[in-house]
Amino acid sequence: MYGGEYPDEKKNQIQMDVEKILKKIDDFEKHPDTLDAVYKLKSQYIELNLKNMELEKSLQEFDDSRNRMYYDLYQSSPLGYYSLDKDGKIKSVNNTGVRMLGTNKENIVDSNFNKFVAPHFKNMFKFTLLTAANNHENQKCELNIIQNKDTLFTQLEIIPIFDEIENIKEFNVILIDISEHKKLESKLNYRYDDLKEKMDARVSELLLVNESLEKIIAKNELSDKKLRASEKREQARSEEFARVLDAVPAAVWISHDKDGLWITGNQLSYDYLDIPQGANASKSLPPQEAPQSFKIFKDGKEMEPGEMPVQASSAGKEIRNYEFDLIYPEKEVRHLMGNATPLYDEEGKPRGSVSAFMDVTKRKKAEMQMASLLKELERSNRELEQFAYVTSHDLKEPLRMISSFTKLLEQKFKGQLDEDADNYINYIVDGTKRMQRLLDDLLAYSRISNEVKYEPLKLTEIVNESIHNLKVAIDENQAEITVDPLPEVVANRTQMIQLFQNLIANAIKFQSKKKPVIHVSCEESGNKYYFSVQDNGIGIDSKNLDRVFKMFQRLHTADEYDGTGIGLSITKKIVQQHSGAVWVESKLDEGSTFYFSIPIDEQKV
Repeated sequence: MYGGEYPDEKKNQIQMDVEKILKKIDDFEKHPDTLDAVYKLKSQYIELNLKNMELEKSLQEFDDSRNRMYYDLYQSSPLGYYSLDKDGKIKSVNNTGVRMLGTNKENIVDSNFNKFVAPHFKNMFKFTLLTAANNHENQKCELNIIQNKDTLFTQLEIIPIFDEIENIKEFNVILIDISEHKKLESKLNYRYDDLKEKMDARVSELLLVNESLEKIIAKNELSDKKLRASEKREQARSEEFARVLDAVPAAVWISHDKDGLWITGNQLSYDYLDIPQGANASKSLPPQEAPQSFKIFKDGKEMEPGEMPVQASSAGKEIRNYEFDLIYPEKEVRHLMGNATPLYDEEGKPRGSVSAFMDVTKRKKAEMQMASLLKELERSNRELEQFAYVTSHDLKEPLRMISSFTKLLEQKFKGQLDEDADNYINYIVDGTKRMQRLLDDLLAYSRISNEVKYEPLKLTEIVNESIHNLKVAIDENQAEITVDPLPEVVANRTQMIQLFQNLIANAIKFQSKKKPVIHVSCEESGNKYYFSVQDNGIGIDSKNLDRVFKMFQRLHTADEYDGTGIGLSITKKIVQQHSGAVWVESKLDEGSTFYFSIPIDEQKV
């Protein structure tokens, strides 16, 4: 019953009490001297009974209003609440809990909770449930919930409930969605300020009226008993709700008006603000009344009260994934991230807000350290590239001198010295040639940089130019090369020619006894192009697939196959410069396929 008239039983009791007293008063009316006093007493008594009825009605309305509020709060809470029997079967669930399991309530109630737990977490859930029952204390764990075809990452708290002889009776379960870098949505609909004012006013009125009634009707204690019972119920429910809020692993703030002038929260919120529990946390108050233990900053600038997320949400703005800093006079900065949701009255007008923010200070520090390390790595890479370029360039001149004089020795004294001397000269000439190629490859590797021109390129033309550059090798080895239609991309022309030239040259070099057959193709998937260069060569052992892209890593001797071991390192660096990835699939004696990707939307013109 939500407000309205008294129950018939109560009305009948009041009517009987009135008739008894009226009968006694009627006896006094037989005496003329007491007639006036009797009339006044009748009037006063009737007035008091009417007030008592009005008081009872107000008390009932108060209870009904509070019950509606608790029910609405339970259903609209951002947390999933479940009541399980001792075997883990779901007996009741709130609306949020239904949404979090991704199905309808009919499919949830009477189902075992473990049915919705991801396979790899079922044993963890069973263990946590058993621990809560055996240890007689709350237990928490993190696990995945199957939500249709999706997986929801959650934090779960199990609260065991026992009967009078300490046997497990049931479990209360709180489920919190902690998916996607820490997103927490809270919709708490708690009208604390309004209820407190109404309760204080009603209690004062009840006490005053009750004192008046006790002076006239000593035995009528019904109103006082109901008042005490109501206070006990209110206190019990308030304590239960406070425990629920304190169990939430986030700072929860509740704004009780549209201007954010009265803000309270859970224990963690007061810990974050470094103010006493129960204090008004609003920064919208006059300076002499607002808390001074903290300041709120956003992007290095102190925020005005109207800009702060709790106040902005109280005025009707929905806030999602909002980040700000809490600055303290003598403590380390705390970085928070979370959401704030407006609350509305019956007319749809903003009347406050509920917000929940989590401490992401550790994650923020990690991001800053990562950025610093990346910056230092970029600087180190630039220095290494410059060192390689300078070193390779400076070594080429003395190497050319060694090669020239060795060739002169060979021309002048070949055949005049013994066979060992001729071999030594050949070793020097061959070594200087390989060193020259090595230095050329090092110079090519060091020249690959971001500071290049990017332009729209038709890759079919680029591949044809690469094939033209390799014409001599293709003709000597009678290689057969086919090319599918290739897309246009935004890239560096020189690097793209070098990329395809390296991959096709490798396919020709590492040929089997069969005629080299090479195929270049491309597929589009998602927002990327995937290119492939396939051959029928000697292939690569699976244990060496990761080595082929490393600098100076050769899988064969120089006598078997010529090269420096840098070509595929250059290929990898070019692909990475274009925000892509490169890899190889291969089988010994069957051939290899080199793949690389380039994002379609990568624009560096």
